[in-house]
Amino acid sequence: TATATHTPSPAATPTTSPTITKIPTPTATPTTTTMASPQAMLIPNHTMVSDGAADAVQAQPLAVDAVKLSWEPVQQAKGYRLYSDMGSGFGVYVLKAETKETSYIDTHLRPAAIYRYRVVALIHDEEMLLADQKVTTPPQPVMARIGNRMLMTLPTPTRAIVIVTPAPTPLPPDTIILGLVSASDHIDEVDGYLNIVGEVRNDSNVDVIDPVINAVFYGADGERQEEISGKAVLDALAPGECSPFVLKAEQPAPDAYYSLRATARADGGIHARSTPALRVVSSRRFEDDVGLYHIAGVVENKSTRRIERARVVVILYDRGGGVVNVGFGYPSPATLASGERGDFDVTFTYYPKVIRHAVLVVVN
Repeated sequence: TATATHTPSPAATPTTSPTITKIPTPTATPTTTTMASPQAMLIPNHTMVSDGAADAVQAQPLAVDAVKLSWEPVQQAKGYRLYSDMGSGFGVYVLKAETKETSYIDTHLRPAAIYRYRVVALIHDEEMLLADQKVTTPPQPVMARIGNRMLMTLPTPTRAIVIVTPAPTPLPPDTIILGLVSASDHIDEVDGYLNIVGEVRNDSNVDVIDPVINAVFYGADGERQEEISGKAVLDALAPGECSPFVLKAEQPAPDAYYSLRATARADGGIHARSTPALRVVSSRRFEDDVGLYHIAGVVENKSTRRIERARVVVILYDRGGGVVNVGFGYPSPATLASGERGDFDVTFTYYPKVIRHAVLVVVN
């Protein structure tokens, strides 16, 4: 289930066709790498009270860019510190977080990368090593190929008209074509990948499941080059319901273009629309000293059960209602008891002409 909250926005005129942009030519501008926090400490040598067992800390990848670490509580511990090598592999650790919780979610990681962590308990102002743990983030997923429908050029500051072409490939009988509300793209400054972001809508009169967005890339001569797919954020859509999506692809040639199509399967069952388990209490936006754009806020567990692995999804919109970017984060603490609240902070490096934002909370 998911809940959404929107910030106030000026009235926007709906558009009937998606917009397109071309790929910006990368410029040699200085980049800033933010480690863990302004208080991060390098610790090439670390004195411990005891040797930790490898199984004392569990590390579990949550997504291609997130890892959850958890451990059992330690008696007399006033708190815990978590150190990371930031995926460098050099054996130099950085203070990532200090917490009183027994779990931590590390975000903004690289796909298919090895990260090493060190978790210590604070007892009588001394650090007791719980464990050194290593975990590998999953690779960026590539799903099955479908066909091309809506042709779009790759990003540039100028927008052009979208060309719609007929579907040459037959679809399975239970397939439903979803509406493409908006789509845009940009080059990620961190990993250099092309990010295609947008929003799809269930324009049918039935519930649908497993929405998939497919992108087919073409060269300047019109020859098909590559095809990638990804799932929408929500895995089920009621009639009229929307979901954001993010696709990542290696940066193609500047004269290339791509097509987009969104499909889903009809859901023959009858599903009750349950009360959202997590409620967005508040959200605010700000820009920090290094130029990162933040959407921070509070969520509350309104259900009667304990919730783990909730994900916060933030969608940035421009004045015309088009999606500018989509970001992800996790509440802290990672596990929320009934009635408990958690903080979240989702950061962006790309946020041109943002007018408003929406926050979804998705419970797996």
